[in-house]
Amino acid sequence: MDEMDTGSISGDSAPEDSPREAISETEEAMAMSPAPAQPIKLPKAAATKSAEPWTPVGSAHPRPAPSKAYLKERSACLTAFRGWSEQDQIDFVEELLSGMCHYQHGTVDAFLKPMLQRDFISLLPKRGLDHVAESILGYLDARSLCAAELVCQSWLRVISEGMLWKKLIEHKVNTDSLWAGLAERRGWMQHLFKPRPGLQSPHESAAAAAPPAGTQNHSFYRRLYPVIIKDIKAIENNWRCGKHNLQRINCQSENSKGVYCLQYDDAKIVSGLRDNTIKVWDRATLSCVRELNGHTGSVLCLQYDENVIISGSSDSTVRAWLVGSLRRIVKLTT
Repeated sequence: MDEMDTGSISGDSAPEDSPREAISETEEAMAMSPAPAQPIKLPKAAATKSAEPWTPVGSAHPRPAPSKAYLKERSACLTAFRGWSEQDQIDFVEELLSGMCHYQHGTVDAFLKPMLQRDFISLLPKRGLDHVAESILGYLDARSLCAAELVCQSWLRVISEGMLWKKLIEHKVNTDSLWAGLAERRGWMQHLFKPRPGLQSPHESAAAAAPPAGTQNHSFYRRLYPVIIKDIKAIENNWRCGKHNLQRINCQSENSKGVYCLQYDDAKIVSGLRDNTIKVWDRATLSCVRELNGHTGSVLCLQYDENVIISGSSDSTVRAWLVGSLRRIVKLTT
């Protein structure tokens, strides 16, 4: 073949649910319903025996008045208890609990639960450890981050002051090529990877380090995330439905009609042809801007960076070309 097909996918059509979002949004927990338990028949003696009435935890019934013996001996017991060591207190409480009945255990458990719970995300900033709270919440995905914003004002403050939506977008751009391509094409990259005000490098001026006007607010990135998701859905839907613009490049290789390899970036396409040439095409106009000659066999592979193009050919040679001048600088024979 002597033509290369290039296409662009429009993100303007109405998006459908993307596979990656649909999977997470349509997950349903399936559980097997256990067989109904058979009623337990108690012996008559056990069913009628009751040492004292059972009072459920959190009952609306008023607590009975304390006994005179309790009121008389309570102060002395508390004084003695407070005078013991921590281990002695633990041993004493364990002895008390072992002598209690089940509903008493439930009452003690309901009393202890609030005492044992700690909202460490809210407590960390009060101790000057805002960065620790931000690091913990920074591991959340988008759905969990939305839920965390609704927990309380302290959590919302940690998320907003830590710019966690901005960090989530930056992580996606660094790890997902589709996010990176969209960020470049839509111009979102100018809003990302900028330090917060006051945190710029000492070698960087404040004007250069400051984000564009209007992007320092947490809400900007909070609104930007769903916009990116909508774009991704539209692109994936266009791929599935075949909504794209196909453009062809005439490689002008009538004798051999073959393209063996290519590499491209935002500005150019570099192709290796069967007619022994390397051709460089302008990405915008799709016109040939340079032809490299030198190989005496088909160009089977190539790779380039900002400085050089390296090509391998069936003529058993590897050649290096300067990107700026596109002249050959090295020839290696295998």
